[in-house]
Amino acid sequence: MENYFNKIIELFVKSDVSASSQNEFYRWLTGDKFSREKDRVLRDLWDNMAENKPAEVSSETQQSLHDVHKKIRQRHRKVNTKLLRFWQISAACLLIALLSALYLTDKTTPAAADLIELYAPTAEMRHLTLPDGSEVQMNSTATLLYPAQFTGKSRSVYLIGEANFKVARDAEKPFIVKSSDFQVTALGTEFNIKAYPGDSTLSATLLSGSVEVKFNHLSSALILEPNEQLTYNRFTKTESLDRPDISDVTAWQRGELVFKSTTLEEIIAVLERKYPFSFVYALSTLKEDKYTFRFKENTSLPEVMDIIVSVSGSIQYRIEDDTCYITSL
Repeated sequence: MENYFNKIIELFVKSDVSASSQNEFYRWLTGDKFSREKDRVLRDLWDNMAENKPAEVSSETQQSLHDVHKKIRQRHRKVNTKLLRFWQISAACLLIALLSALYLTDKTTPAAADLIELYAPTAEMRHLTLPDGSEVQMNSTATLLYPAQFTGKSRSVYLIGEANFKVARDAEKPFIVKSSDFQVTALGTEFNIKAYPGDSTLSATLLSGSVEVKFNHLSSALILEPNEQLTYNRFTKTESLDRPDISDVTAWQRGELVFKSTTLEEIIAVLERKYPFSFVYALSTLKEDKYTFRFKENTSLPEVMDIIVSVSGSIQYRIEDDTCYITSL
């Protein structure tokens, strides 16, 4: 099983990987078959990567590995049947990024050292200009892999998390953002893509121009018009097309928090990325009710939690050092 997993990863990270190989990886990773074996292999790879800290991996990548590793370990202490899937997808996504860097820095691979990895730490954002002039703003805990120079017939990057892209127009070279079971292709446009490990839904929102979004193991595709948002649930394999308030979609770029019809579990997942705190709670404590909140820039975590606690009426919280404990009333 371990050799099979490594083979699939190797096929996936190669630049010439076929669509069928990608689909095989997605199906294998998210499927229920051999879930225990996959969990064990992912843990072994994860721990080995954390312990060995290869020289080819940047210090930022090592820190991101440590941060995500710590958070997953903390969440794993909670009793929840969804944890295995969270562990698999979260660990695998970051391992893909790390192993991609290792494969592409291999001396036998042409232009190997040109791959660059950028990580936005918890509670921070990152802005960068890509080699083609495209601009990217990354949300907290997002990771972006991109080449020092775009070569070939397309401009491809790999994203884990959320980012806004303002793509420099080049009709000869489409701009492609790849993520787990999600791919957005554009020529010259602005769009927002959200694809965090552990989240049940992925989304792409077009601000201007035109993009093609592939999903459902990349077997389905839609072309978006400005102000349209495609949301895809990776677990139920369903999609929806909406016209959201664009100011809500881009609120994170201004440091704001916007929740619309969101469960407490989903809210906490966002707060964990927004604030440098760990959250400890039992899933049985959180009801499935959905809430709508809007918080201005620089709103502190205690201020946010005070409002959430007041509105929900079912939980309480306390903050000790860098940990927020949530319990039922």
